[in-house]
Amino acid sequence: MQGKRQDVLSKTIALLLSLQIFLIGFQAKIRIDQGNSSLEALTWMIQQYIPVLVKIRSLQNKEKKGF
Repeated sequence: MQGKRQDVLSKTIALLLSLQIFLIGFQAKIRIDQGNSSLEALTWMIQQYIPVLVKIRSLQNKEKKGF
């Protein structure tokens, strides 16, 4: 029971992080459409992705330790 619950939780977290990454890309597209240069949008995206990647790495480390 605990394993299944953990699996559902892990999949939910993965889905939410994927959604966050998608929304960052969508916001970057909007920024470009509003007149920002592609380079500015790319810089902004990188700044937004770093915290998400840190969260993912932290979750991976917790999972390896047995969560």
